[in-house]
Amino acid sequence: MPIYEFGCKKCGYVFEKIQGMNDPQPLCPKCGGETRRLISPVAFKMASDTALKRVEKRFNDYVRWGKYKDAVRFAKKASEYIKHDKIKKMQERVERKLEQSR
Repeated sequence: MPIYEFGCKKCGYVFEKIQGMNDPQPLCPKCGGETRRLISPVAFKMASDTALKRVEKRFNDYVRWGKYKDAVRFAKKASEYIKHDKIKKMQERVERKLEQSR
């Protein structure tokens, strides 16, 4: 089953969900509002500097949305494909933030 990304029409919360193509749209887990399916970027190989910029943007989006655990998970996965110290530093920064909030 594919993973779809949804955005809430009411509060703007973005989340991912595994579901079939014909399953009904899920409600927002945060506010219970109506959602819409978002178009997610397709993965493909690109120049490392372009890839790093895309990883930074996606990582910063997760942080901005308050999805710190998802940001860390994304950075770990991205570091498997893109070897750059900046990704590790971003991941460590958010891990420290998570530890401080506990």
